[in-house]
Amino acid sequence: MPHNRLFRPRAAAVAVASLLVLGGTAPALAASGGDAPHAAAWHHREPLPASYSIPGDKTYPEGIARQQGTPFFYVGSTSDGTIYRGDVHQSATKVFLPGGKDGRTSVAGMKTDRAGRLIVAGGATGKVFVYDTRTRALLHVFDTGRTDTFLNDVALAPNGDAYISDSIHPALWHITAAELKSKQVQQPLHVGVDLTNSPMVYDVGFNGNGLVVTGDGRYVLLADYNDYAFYRVDVRTRQVVPIDLGGAKGVSGDGLLLRGDTLTAVTELDHPEGQISVLKLSHDYAKAELVRTVHGHGMHSPSTAAVDGHDLLIVNFQFQIADPKLPFNVVRVHV
Repeated sequence: MPHNRLFRPRAAAVAVASLLVLGGTAPALAASGGDAPHAAAWHHREPLPASYSIPGDKTYPEGIARQQGTPFFYVGSTSDGTIYRGDVHQSATKVFLPGGKDGRTSVAGMKTDRAGRLIVAGGATGKVFVYDTRTRALLHVFDTGRTDTFLNDVALAPNGDAYISDSIHPALWHITAAELKSKQVQQPLHVGVDLTNSPMVYDVGFNGNGLVVTGDGRYVLLADYNDYAFYRVDVRTRQVVPIDLGGAKGVSGDGLLLRGDTLTAVTELDHPEGQISVLKLSHDYAKAELVRTVHGHGMHSPSTAAVDGHDLLIVNFQFQIADPKLPFNVVRVHV
């Protein structure tokens, strides 16, 4: 597909908005992610809401994090940087951190770690913000020092490190566990893997997007939103290898989840009704077979997902929609 198709409404709208300010059920899906360890331990009271509303008519929520060992999840606004907190037992979310504070004028992907930190990719701000979910205190601001960047999503490694995708600048950013534990608030954000001369070619528009870290911590699996492609990035050797999709077409990864050898990709690209793709990975993560795709089930141009027990919490982003369906929401898809 021609690369110039990327500045499609969704991608263009996200970039412009960020720069200006710097549910139903579905067939079973196997998925997990950086926020998932809580899932087995947390026991829900039934029934759970099918959807969760998010305040505001210009919120355009993109990222979501499900917090281990609690009933809470977090969703962020790309338009003003507000972060909302929801309780999985209640159908409405509330403001957790107001937009604009700490220079957080837009947010995209986010994760919570085992220490109760909320790690938030700041889009075109070029910053990653880290908060204590218990006190709401700002713990860190990691800054790329660049303006030609869009920090899109966050993935956590088993050792506590965090990796951040960049949709505009060819880099995989890296925050070490030691940096997250330090008392220093303002810190530089370092490049973990330079993608400049790699097989993953950055073109105009959105490139690096959803990402996950494999269970052994050796690889980051990174989606190229532009090209309907996925790459295996070796964080030790810096080698970047395209993942062979076995001829599958139309598979895109705005948000990725991983459990064992099952990769789940969520996207709205070419699918306003949403698409969840389930892929089975080879033992070396270099090949993937498309097992099935799921559409609909309350999705409206979704961006990403978090795991909640046997369900997925899907964020209905709707950014390319001039007259979005309100209220903005997160929908529960049974897995």
